[in-house]
Amino acid sequence: MQYIDSKIQEKSNPIGILALIANFLEEQGFDAQSVFDQFAIKLEDLKNNLTPVSLQTQGGIFKAVEELTCCDHLGLLIGKNAQLSNIGPLRFLVLNAATMRDAMASLFYYGSMWYRGQKLDLQEDQGYARICMQIEGEISGKEQYQTAYLVAMVSIIELVLGKSWRPTLVRISYPKPKSAHLYEKFFGCPVWFGQTQHEILFPQEQLDQKRTGHDHQLDHFLRQHLSELRTNNRVDIITQVCKIIEELLPHRLCNIERVAEYFSIHRFTLYRYLNQYDTTFESLLEKTRKEIAVKLLKNKQLMIIEVANQLGYDDQANFTRAFKRWYNITPARWRRTSLPI
Repeated sequence: MQYIDSKIQEKSNPIGILALIANFLEEQGFDAQSVFDQFAIKLEDLKNNLTPVSLQTQGGIFKAVEELTCCDHLGLLIGKNAQLSNIGPLRFLVLNAATMRDAMASLFYYGSMWYRGQKLDLQEDQGYARICMQIEGEISGKEQYQTAYLVAMVSIIELVLGKSWRPTLVRISYPKPKSAHLYEKFFGCPVWFGQTQHEILFPQEQLDQKRTGHDHQLDHFLRQHLSELRTNNRVDIITQVCKIIEELLPHRLCNIERVAEYFSIHRFTLYRYLNQYDTTFESLLEKTRKEIAVKLLKNKQLMIIEVANQLGYDDQANFTRAFKRWYNITPARWRRTSLPI
């Protein structure tokens, strides 16, 4: 099995953060769907919090909303409302941690299953701990996107150490905005702009501060469960590409460019990688559609045109021709002869 190496890794985050942006737009009197339409995302898509969306798409949405609303502290507003509600058992492991060091180690290690393309790093120097936050690659809207996750990190630490916790210093990589005072009001400490990276500083001793209520048995159970998830999360490149194709098909915008976007590479680069494994994007698209078609047809509640749309076809006729090529039978006839009455 050929596992994805460091040269080609999926770079996506859960769609959940976009729900916060949709709420912000509605509160400001804007039509959220008209903004999301530019990125082929429907508001109903936001209900599945863990659906992966490429960093380019999410960053592009941050940029579009920042320009539309003229809000130079969008990341601050979005991050303030972020919690650990989108990552299931990891939330309980972090909140049950014996120390903040344990909480951060678990968050960084297991969070990579959902947050791909984010680099979180804990450093210790001269009595201070630093949590550095970086989104990999050159993407549109990166500045506010990174800020949202840095602010969310502060909210997470508050959950671990209590609402009274405040950082000692915050560094932001972009120039000082007009709304700089709002940053200092939220963080409750000096905020330096124009720095080399986004990071939070606080006393090193807080990392090993003991927390009350730590449950050893619960900790062991959650780590075992998450470790199993992480093991199963390792997939080969072919499976990964097929998974992304499956996510994109219902939006009828599944093409090599969009899939390559999830790996932050050019489509020609993805073609070259797939060629190394004796396959092509078109072959994987066909294979994925063929496999999903039968699964969808087994659901009698779905009309055939709905199945066609779920597979990314514009009309039923194109789907019927493809299905007949795969199975030598039309989808309607397959449903009549293969499913119990």
